[in-house]
Amino acid sequence: MVLAGLSTLVPAMAQNAADPPRLRARVANPAIKNGRPTDIFILSANGPMVQFVETRESQDILQQAASAFRTLYIFETDDFVDAKVAMENRKYQDARNKFHALIGKYAATLPIKDSLSARAAVNELECAMRMMDWAGVKGLVSRFPVRTVNLSPSAQNDLEVAKIMALIPDRNWNEVKTQASSFLATKKNATRLQQARMKYALGAASLASRDPNKALDYFAEALVLLHGSDENLGSASITRSLDAYLRMPDVAQFLENSAVSAAVEARKHNPETVIPEMQMKTRPLNVKEAAALYRLHELMFPDRKLPAKYDAFAVSYKNPSAGTAEQAPAEAEKKQ
Repeated sequence: MVLAGLSTLVPAMAQNAADPPRLRARVANPAIKNGRPTDIFILSANGPMVQFVETRESQDILQQAASAFRTLYIFETDDFVDAKVAMENRKYQDARNKFHALIGKYAATLPIKDSLSARAAVNELECAMRMMDWAGVKGLVSRFPVRTVNLSPSAQNDLEVAKIMALIPDRNWNEVKTQASSFLATKKNATRLQQARMKYALGAASLASRDPNKALDYFAEALVLLHGSDENLGSASITRSLDAYLRMPDVAQFLENSAVSAAVEARKHNPETVIPEMQMKTRPLNVKEAAALYRLHELMFPDRKLPAKYDAFAVSYKNPSAGTAEQAPAEAEKKQ
């Protein structure tokens, strides 16, 4: 490898006694193989300088300004992949712990843009977001170890979203509305997941401001944007929607009906219980919509049992196929 004029050879004795991890990286530099992509092994970064070796076994440590590399990408290590697999398998706390450990393990590379340590910090934050641990998100944001300029553009957006979601534990709803609306208006390159989180935050803020109709719109938009990418947030978008319906006067009045209360009680022994046909026909539109959402949650998240406070919506759902089944024999007789 020819690095004349651009790299400075550092004596082997300068290497950290702890023998830092040698992270394989793909780089492109005009002074290296005529600019063709090649692999090096990064030891650490000190300010703008990157310390590396040409081979995994080499003891000749070189250093060069990070800005001299046209491209510099550090490959994922086995332990990083292991943490990602845990996250993909929705073992978020396990993955969160593993990513946290990797931040420290590869901290020597933090000054490098999109370093392994930086990616670990972003993924630790992502795990907390997927757990909807907003207090935890707030804590991670407050001590985030990576400078914004050393994050990829998408990771920068992730961090901005996390900062907005971190406002939720303090119920700073006005600031949530302002910042989430600004993010959606200005970040045209935001991912669907990032947009969905902002819609959810706006829905929560609207619900807190006693505007259930606007909250319903935001939660519905969040659910559509998610498209199954985050089960916890998808489930929460539906349950918060049900909370919005519970606050509506016509819904509250209907649920006070003794027939509804009796059906809810009977459902404890027979999950198929529904309200009598007379009450079914007089359901307000908002009750019909809430009952349909309850059923949607059952279909989308069959392993997640909804709290008992929503049981009145469960017994108010009318299966569309029920009427069809009753009409079928009569129609068959007419044909005969």
